[in-house]
Amino acid sequence: MEFTKEERRMIAWLRYQHENWRIKRLLQLAASLACCLWGLSAFISGSDLGIFVGIAGFYILSRTIGSWHGKPEISLLLKLIDERQKEAQSCGLDNCCKHK
Repeated sequence: MEFTKEERRMIAWLRYQHENWRIKRLLQLAASLACCLWGLSAFISGSDLGIFVGIAGFYILSRTIGSWHGKPEISLLLKLIDERQKEAQSCGLDNCCKHK
């Protein structure tokens, strides 16, 4: 199976997002913890804006922890594409009847 230029571009974008999820996850964790602490200190002092930021921080923290391992469907899709490409390369033929 051959991928079009657009499909190869989408696969490359998925691979890029999947590989950089670790960095994004750690940045989100640090930012959400900072917002939570700011919100807690604002709650003690009575600031409305700080309380809103704290609630947003707790929301981001819960989403970050909830999706800590990324999206399994993207991992599976990339593994299937890699295996398919390995099979096609080992066969040596793009038109192999086994890979249609």
